[in-house]
Amino acid sequence: MSTSLLSHAWGLRGYHLQATDFLDGSTVLRVQARPESCICGRCGSKDVRRAGTVTRRFRGLPIGKKPIGLELPVQRLWCAACGKTRQIHLAFADEKRTYTHGFERYALALSTHMTIQDVARHLGIGWDVIKDIQKRYLHRHFAKPHLKHLQQIAIDEISIGRGHRYLTVVLDLQSGAVVFVGDGKGTAALRPFWRCLRAANARIQAVATDMSPAYILAVQENLPKAVHVFDRFHVMKLFNEQLADLRREVQRSTEKIEHKKLLKGTLWLLLKNPENLDPKSANPSGSKRPCASTSPWPRPTTSRRTCANSGNSPTAPAPNAS
Repeated sequence: MSTSLLSHAWGLRGYHLQATDFLDGSTVLRVQARPESCICGRCGSKDVRRAGTVTRRFRGLPIGKKPIGLELPVQRLWCAACGKTRQIHLAFADEKRTYTHGFERYALALSTHMTIQDVARHLGIGWDVIKDIQKRYLHRHFAKPHLKHLQQIAIDEISIGRGHRYLTVVLDLQSGAVVFVGDGKGTAALRPFWRCLRAANARIQAVATDMSPAYILAVQENLPKAVHVFDRFHVMKLFNEQLADLRREVQRSTEKIEHKKLLKGTLWLLLKNPENLDPKSANPSGSKRPCASTSPWPRPTTSRRTCANSGNSPTAPAPNAS
């Protein structure tokens, strides 16, 4: 096997093939590094002494469904600057990992279309290895998100596991990326995020949260110039609760039996959007009158705010045109 195939297929530059073994359905390529000057893999010092070798095996990119193993002796060096003995730096694999960079990229590509268990079963390795690959990828790319260009964020808490454990999550509404995860919930969980936000000199324009008093206070103290938006779900939930309470109160206050029958079973009718109403089932009382005119109470034609602005009473007669 040529050195160019080792370089392009598995990223082994500066190595040559010594032997090929076939063990338990997998192919093991035994390679050897070319003699070269050694330097410390941690500090880069050339003041080193050889301290023997250790044989290591790595998982390389498979050929079809055939697993490929790469076995090579790794030089150990004693560094005078560090005062420690370490293995030399390997360009094709990370320290303390048993797979190559190419194998890691292949597993990540499969993870975009398959579950962790499916990827592990396809590659013939444990699911914890795939989980570790994904975790390290997320840590490299998202451990320190850039907060300087943040403009619109959303804050909410999520419950994980059992025992009422919560995490507070901050989301960039423009990119959809998670920019902060705090342990717990409430204002205390957001304190590290506010410090990072001030250090990044970010200019937040809008913040979306639920109607929790803790979030309202935190936004007022840390982002007083930002527009505070309550998410639609909680606003509609409170509105629907108030509407249901009002319907029950009106039903209890009325004394006429026909009015009680008219209000009975109208909760979902009141909560539906007008475009979703079914004309055949829009009148649950069984009356022949249309739904819009079933209310026994007159509908006010002028709101209080309009009356206050115009200075007219809502029951005052309209002025004569003449």
